[in-house]
Amino acid sequence: MKKTDAYIWCFGALLCANAFLSCTRDEFKNPEFESTRQYSIDETSKAYSQYYTKPEPVSFVISELFSDEKLLAEPCDLTDFGEVLQGYFQDLMTDPNFDFELINYYSELNRKYVTFYEGENYYGANGEYDQLAKKRIRDLEKFWDLNREIRLNGQHTSTLNDREILTDMIESFDRTVRNREQAYKKADELLELNRQSANIPENPYFALDAFTRSNGLLVIGDGLLESLIAIGIDEEVAFTAILSHEWWHQAQFENDEKWDYIDQLPSQAEKSRFSELEADFAAAYYMTHKRGATYNWKRIEDYFNLSFNVGDCLTSSDQHHGTSEQRLAAAKLGYALADSAQKKGFILTPDEVHEAFLEVYESKIL
Repeated sequence: MKKTDAYIWCFGALLCANAFLSCTRDEFKNPEFESTRQYSIDETSKAYSQYYTKPEPVSFVISELFSDEKLLAEPCDLTDFGEVLQGYFQDLMTDPNFDFELINYYSELNRKYVTFYEGENYYGANGEYDQLAKKRIRDLEKFWDLNREIRLNGQHTSTLNDREILTDMIESFDRTVRNREQAYKKADELLELNRQSANIPENPYFALDAFTRSNGLLVIGDGLLESLIAIGIDEEVAFTAILSHEWWHQAQFENDEKWDYIDQLPSQAEKSRFSELEADFAAAYYMTHKRGATYNWKRIEDYFNLSFNVGDCLTSSDQHHGTSEQRLAAAKLGYALADSAQKKGFILTPDEVHEAFLEVYESKIL
């Protein structure tokens, strides 16, 4: 792979590791706007700087990733999913109106909005997954029987083109805005900029999130679903896979004190990998169980393809989710667990699924 391609892929892979099927144990401390990323900005590209707050330096710096030879040296082949992501990034970076600060600002607004939003929801750009979401939520509530209320929010790029919603975002999360009138003014200026771009905010990047919070919140972004469908994954399988994966993270939250294996792992990267691979394993168990999603072999092959494609090679990252081979292995073993007990018709408890995963994690997945 060319060096320039490696830069784009590492950028995409790290973003994917942060956004896709991710579970963080850190809650937002407050609903004020504060950036989680700092980017290197070309001094000649400041067309939008008067309209938004510059991001504050926290977390990590993308420009440091580009110069990190350790990360760039990771043996990471570009998957079909990676190629789709790379296309999104290239479309953004070659847009005449591209500006890292604006991209970051919009991404943070949309992520915070979907995190704190409470109200009516729809899933998919046009609500095409609404009925599937209702069915899967109902099934998962019965299947795992967790002692918590779980809610699902849909993330959409269209929210960044809606005057009222964009104003709500700015008023709620942008600390430079003092009142509704100022928020409307800023929103109108940004909407005018939107009209000048074919990518901002229509690019799927702006709704690429899928994550969960310990308060029972699950989020699925339209952009992520679109990305998976673009590589040939059945849309129903894609939605079910994301939802059941994130649902399992709620089981991990609920059993955090009791399931102590993860506490013994020496690094955050290893803890993240364990958490994510167990969610892949549990999702496969649910998806193929006769009292779960009841997917046949053809459909579960789509899930295997999905699992392989979303692996990452950033093994030193705190957000490492497992390599492609590890995610595929976890999914296949979860399928095998369900298949071995299919005729019996009973459902293993979360504790039993956790124990089954521990039995294979070190010997058959790593």
